[in-house]
Amino acid sequence: MHSTKQIYDRKEVFFMPQQDRHKDRMIPIEFDFYDTLETLPKKNRCSVVLVTCGNATIKINGQIFLLHSPCVLCLSQYDTVECIHADHLSAKSFHFDPWFIKACLCFDNLDDAVALEPQYAYDRQNLYIFTKHYDNFQGIFSLTPQSYLHINERMLMIGAETFSQSDGFWTCRIRRMLRQLIRCISDIYADQRKLGFFAALGSHNPASICAQYIPGHYAEAVSLGALCSLVNLNRTSLNQKFKAHFGCTCMEYLLNYRLKIAQELLSNTNMKTQEIAESCGFKYDTYFIRQFTAKLGISPAAYRKNPLSYSAYDGNPVRKL
Repeated sequence: MHSTKQIYDRKEVFFMPQQDRHKDRMIPIEFDFYDTLETLPKKNRCSVVLVTCGNATIKINGQIFLLHSPCVLCLSQYDTVECIHADHLSAKSFHFDPWFIKACLCFDNLDDAVALEPQYAYDRQNLYIFTKHYDNFQGIFSLTPQSYLHINERMLMIGAETFSQSDGFWTCRIRRMLRQLIRCISDIYADQRKLGFFAALGSHNPASICAQYIPGHYAEAVSLGALCSLVNLNRTSLNQKFKAHFGCTCMEYLLNYRLKIAQELLSNTNMKTQEIAESCGFKYDTYFIRQFTAKLGISPAAYRKNPLSYSAYDGNPVRKL
């Protein structure tokens, strides 16, 4: 194990410039390719932190969480953050003043209690994942391989544009990419909330540890025995923990998660059914088709033809909207 202090001393912290080279002004944004979580939160900033490698134990607003890469953190100046220790941690981060999203926004008016013109409500709402932390939701999102690729690509593009400032409209491009990034994370939040992911978060909760492990390993041959070993519990005890927090057994939760990813791939890619089955951790496509049809009430082929006509999978049979 390496402490965050050791990592911090070993790496050179590199902040991208925020001085606009095309116009004589300062832009309230920073990009850090080597974030160690040591200096979070940033004053007057919302922060998107993408953990690309390693693991960490972190305390956010008094609660301790285990971070397993890949994951993303959405924080604001209101949060208290302490990285207790990290193991080969690698992360990149983007920090911005709410003003950068919309000139009328600031930390003083991000609360719903403050009156705001209706046309600005949408932009304020998109920042809730940074400012409305409550109970077990503290702005931590586990990422699937697909969502990691999307978010990492946008982060790299934002970092590259912040550095290059290729022309006088560079801030407009970053603002557009930032909106896309926030929208992507908001969609992840909605999906994980439906699956009950945040209900059991907490470092000492075995169900939470397994729930955080699954998004990064669902494509592998995950067994109940392996999950039991992860939290040092027998099968009966682990399933009892899962039923108490999620209303299903450990392997049922894994199946539900795999089917949710399968829905995304059926809706957004041209991958063959066999490829989707393998990508989601199913050894045989026939078993995948059988489970998909049994749980959602429709075959993968029929779902692909018109996915927008069906509700997102929430553990119940798919129904027409």
